[in-house]
This record gives sequence, structure tokens and C-alpha cells, in this order.
Amino acid sequence: MPLQDTFRVAIFDEFLDAFARIPRAQQKKVNKFVRKFREDPTNPSINYESISTFVDPNLRTVRVDQAYRAIVLKPEQGNVYVLLWVDHHDEAMRWAQHKKVSIHPETGSLQL
Repeated sequence: MPLQDTFRVAIFDEFLDAFARIPRAQQKKVNKFVRKFREDPTNPSINYESISTFVDPNLRTVRVDQAYRAIVLKPEQGNVYVLLWVDHHDEAMRWAQHKKVSIHPETGSLQL
């Protein structure tokens, strides 16, 4: 397992808003995923999926359960991983499709 300082994990405010709107049963599954993600976003059990229709090639989907997916910024370079959104599969895909995300190099703030 990589050392904690080899990567940084952030949670986008909108992720928390989306999380609050999903059913409680899925919230429990998302909580379990978030714990694993925060421990080590490079864990091989986190199956990052690239989606060719996404504008941003660094956005990935991650399965939470059969119906729900999280959207994650997984950098090609750098060590900042960001949980961006969670929703029912189709809604999560729609949310991410036209988004472009970057981390400001000086402030470290998320630019969406």
C-alpha cells in the first residue's frame, strides 16, 4: 500500500450534495467506497473506467454498486485524486460528460 503522502485525496463540495440526495442504502455503500478511496486511491480493487465520450480524459467512473457510480478525477500526472460526483449510473454519466476539471497549480483549488 502506498504511503499517505504519495497521493492526495479531495472531495468536491458537489459530491457531498449528490451524496445527500441518494437513497440511504446506497449511501452506506458510498461510505464504504469513500473509506477505501481515502486509504489508497491507487488500490487495484478500485476499478477506474475511462469513458470515451467524456470531454476530460482524466475523469473516470467507479462502480459503487450495480446501479450507482462515482465520478473521480484520476490524474494522468500528479498525485491529487478527487471525488466529484455520485449518482445513478446514467445520471452520473450525464453529469460528467461535458465537464473539464483541473487543479490550479498555485492554489490547489479545483477548477470545473
